[in-house]
Amino acid sequence: MKLFFLLAACSILTLAARAQQDEEVLLKATRISSSNLPPEVVAAYKAKFPNANLKDIVKLPTKVYKKDWEIDESSRPTGNEEYYSLYLDGDDIRLEALYDAKGNLIRANEVAKNVALPHNAAEYIVKHYKGYMVSKDRVKRLIEPNSIQAEWEVTITKGKNTKRLLFDTNGDFKKEK
Repeated sequence: MKLFFLLAACSILTLAARAQQDEEVLLKATRISSSNLPPEVVAAYKAKFPNANLKDIVKLPTKVYKKDWEIDESSRPTGNEEYYSLYLDGDDIRLEALYDAKGNLIRANEVAKNVALPHNAAEYIVKHYKGYMVSKDRVKRLIEPNSIQAEWEVTITKGKNTKRLLFDTNGDFKKEK
């Protein structure tokens, strides 16, 4: 029995030592100033998000990019690229956008409040929640070069009754929370 516990303890120590050797250091991301941001990236984010203010920039080597963002065939890095994670905000909007050094948008996450609802969502609320008023709304968008996915969360009230409704990208009702 003592031999079993001794072997188990040795195995655990060996696995722990191996795990430490396999760890990858991800502290290579660097906070930079806007003056060090490539002009292509500046032009691209200002064109795509004209009402947002740049708050923070992190320069990411490919290894950090791979850990933090999903990679697909269309945006496969070669290993030498530099990426820039931009943190932006504005009136009722927060964004995190990832660009390559050429100014190509890889992906952005946006949360915006008080944005006009899709027609389908507004129509659904009027038809199914008579007498309710929209008290607040927000949209979460995942923006990629060729697509935008969105989820709308709308809070409606009627007197003291409050409901939260979720709608998809097209404004189609998903569920009530």
